[in-house]
Amino acid sequence: MSAEIEQLKASAYSEFGAGNYKRAAELLLQVESVIGSYDALSNDIAVAQFKHGDFESAINKFREASELQANTSRLILDNLVEVMKERGGAKAPVIPPEQVIARHLSQTYCPLCNAVNQGFRALPEFYRKHAEDNGFKYFGQGEMTAHDSYTCASCGASDRERLYAYWLSALLCRGELSRDASVMHFAPEPGFSRWLKQIGFADYQTADFAMQGVDHRVDLMDLPFDANSLDFFVCSHVLEHVQDDAKALSELFRVLRPGCSALLMVPIICDLDEIDEDPAEEREAERWRRFGQGDHVRLYNRAGYVSRVQNAGFRLQLLDVGYFGAAVYQSLGLKKESVLYVVTKPEKSDQ
Repeated sequence: MSAEIEQLKASAYSEFGAGNYKRAAELLLQVESVIGSYDALSNDIAVAQFKHGDFESAINKFREASELQANTSRLILDNLVEVMKERGGAKAPVIPPEQVIARHLSQTYCPLCNAVNQGFRALPEFYRKHAEDNGFKYFGQGEMTAHDSYTCASCGASDRERLYAYWLSALLCRGELSRDASVMHFAPEPGFSRWLKQIGFADYQTADFAMQGVDHRVDLMDLPFDANSLDFFVCSHVLEHVQDDAKALSELFRVLRPGCSALLMVPIICDLDEIDEDPAEEREAERWRRFGQGDHVRLYNRAGYVSRVQNAGFRLQLLDVGYFGAAVYQSLGLKKESVLYVVTKPEKSDQ
């Protein structure tokens, strides 16, 4: 029987490698029906289902894999403690978790163009050179921006766009966001904007202060939209550009409908003690030195950003590798420090 199972698994992985994700999932489910569930098998099934487009089944399988993995990890840890006690506390080599997830099905994947195994391209050298030339000392210390796998080799989507699309796909398949939602995309990234249009939101619009081709020309500190008029918005890497981010956050809170959520992202430096800002600074070289880009007026740390978002009235979720799973991060080409900031306007709100 074991030889038959191994052959079945080999066939499944062969089908996956050929891009036949539905068949791969079917074969792996056959394996599961015979030998039962375990974390790695559930993960493989989930990835095949996800890449086939069966998002709801994939989410359920990912949850199952996570629970199985947690139970296994606890058992392993308990056994390890007992063994170490018996050996008098001798230290065993520790393998970092990110090195343990290089499984067959955890290959490069871009949810915006569905490219599999096309790989990613590095961050353009322009940014490193300007950082060095202007003395920006935090280059490479951001929560996101994977330097070695920044853009999709197939469609050019950045690492953060890939994470946004992955998370939104799950949101839609769980019914937590409807395609009938009123969606506003501030400073729209071209690739992510195309993807949002393609997945069929009935009311998707774009807005920016200076960008050409958007639906609305707006100042984030004084939005022309009615209160409680948006079901969802994307505001990614915008607040670091505005003169008064507290006003901008207040406006974003005002226009979001109570009970609804949104993506609210900024560049964040992991080891920065406090927010560094100076909206009056106009020298481009000095902005590069302090803020990491010539059109930025502040540099955020996590605690400072979280505080400002919460002071605006939002509830905030920080979704990291512990939420998505290390295999997903590897497949999407994300650095392990990457965090998704999801804000929600409370159901009971005066605005």
